Amino acid sequence: MASWVAGLIVSGEIECNGCGRVMRHPERYAHVTEDDKPRLRLCEKCSRAKGYLKKRRDEKGREVETFL
Repeated sequence: MASWVAGLIVSGEIECNGCGRVMRHPERYAHVTEDDKPRLRLCEKCSRAKGYLKKRRDEKGREVETFL
């Protein structure tokens, strides 16, 4: 199994595995899968803290947040 991070949008309600907060539509969250570890669903705040959500500059020089 490969390691990956996907940036998704909540449809309904999902509990964050980091802080336990309930996320609701239309919030973004990270769905993290790593080798030999349980899958994680992290809110934006927890994703930033763990380094999965970073600020980048797009091709026009604007600052945007992207999941790695």
